[in-house]
Amino acid sequence: MIERIEELCRHDPFVPFRIILTSGTHYDVLAPLMIAVGKSEIAYFHPRSDKLAHLRINQMAAIETLELQV
Repeated sequence: MIERIEELCRHDPFVPFRIILTSGTHYDVLAPLMIAVGKSEIAYFHPRSDKLAHLRINQMAAIETLELQV
């Protein structure tokens, strides 16, 4: 799963995606700099705030791309 997230962050042009946790909580990654990928977790920076969430790899259930309307 971590490889897929890294691949999505490198994609040109960038395609927004959603990380869904086993709890049902989801995090939308709208720009590649919104996350920092580690070996066992991802740091997610909430947009327009100082909040940071630590998403553990073993709690991730799915990744899906987002189709944003312009």
